[in-house]
Amino acid sequence: MPSSLKVLLEHLGLSKREADVYLASLRLGESAAQDVAHATGLTRTTAASVLDRLATQGFVSVHRKAGKRLYWIEDPHILVEHERARLTVVEELAGRLHSEYHQADKKPDAEILDAREGIVNLMVRVIDELPEGAEIRTIESPSAKHYQAVMSDELFQALTKRKASKGIRTRSLVPAGSQSAIRAGSLQKGVEVRVLPPGILFESSMWLFGSSLVLFSGTHTFAVRVNHRHMNESMGSVFDHFWEQSQAHAAPLR
Repeated sequence: MPSSLKVLLEHLGLSKREADVYLASLRLGESAAQDVAHATGLTRTTAASVLDRLATQGFVSVHRKAGKRLYWIEDPHILVEHERARLTVVEELAGRLHSEYHQADKKPDAEILDAREGIVNLMVRVIDELPEGAEIRTIESPSAKHYQAVMSDELFQALTKRKASKGIRTRSLVPAGSQSAIRAGSLQKGVEVRVLPPGILFESSMWLFGSSLVLFSGTHTFAVRVNHRHMNESMGSVFDHFWEQSQAHAAPLR
């Protein structure tokens, strides 16, 4: 059963009394507050107050004629324009609040590692703390052999299997021309590699996961982990953009 006009007006934000006054004015046409009061059973003062409130909201127009204050309903289509204008304001407000929300985010905290043991321990912790089915996005430089510089092939394979056992997916971007340096054993189930467009160079390794990002260089035996959701989201947007622009290297093994 269709909703009554009064209920629909209340959905627009009018109170029950405002909806009653609006509908009475709609039926009466141009009228004084006393006429609306009589039609709604309100006092003249109350009816005038409600009409003035509706006028402020743009639902009713008012003018003086022969010294008398008269009210009439604007074209009902004004309600549509009213809601469109309000939606525009809400969308602008949401954008500004989103920006303020990020600015109010907590200060980033960072962990710096400059020893092989510490870097390997970081990799183990990342895999352990991620929930099953999580995703890691990385940008790699296979030809730089960063992972080989800090761990043995056996340990690398053990960590790769541990990651796969938790169902953790990995999406990796690599520079054009470096595909031949990708370890065959790294293309395990749940790993997808795409090749960046020519001319985009990347000589270190970057990981994005959870609310963190890691920059890692085995060549310099250095890694820094930054925990900050906004920074992670910002770099994630860059990654996703390049992911769409890149060519598939190999489909994940099934």
